[in-house]
Amino acid sequence: MLLCALKSVDLSKAPPYVLKEMQKEVEIYKDLANIQGKYIPKLVCYGYYGGGMSFVIGMTIVGTSLSEQKIKKQQKTRAIKGLEVIHKHGILHNDIREENILINDNGDIYLIDFGMASREDTKKKRKLFDEEELKYSNLLDRYNNS
Repeated sequence: MLLCALKSVDLSKAPPYVLKEMQKEVEIYKDLANIQGKYIPKLVCYGYYGGGMSFVIGMTIVGTSLSEQKIKKQQKTRAIKGLEVIHKHGILHNDIREENILINDNGDIYLIDFGMASREDTKKKRKLFDEEELKYSNLLDRYNNS
């Protein structure tokens, strides 16, 4: 059985930029296809429904909140590697916070919610990528068990 989380928007009530953000998020998940299921959820479905009145994104449920967990150094290292891979694709997450970090029963850590993400030139904006990695590292340190 595959469990999915759905993010949907009622287009009759939402401002136009919300649809654009969701479409951008889908494109970013597509750009990151080779790491879906490893460091980020798998994109399962997306598109219009309800006669075009709503837009939905469906992703696999990859875990639960990190808030009650303790993590080991190797888990943190793997999570940082995941963010580095995302950055190698020229993508900044732009919303690194506890609510966007999940952990599964195997101890694998996933970064979710790319709604605020942006594409950036990794050479020109190196400082932004470094700052995001430092923020992620510091946040994960709060849950360090080793």
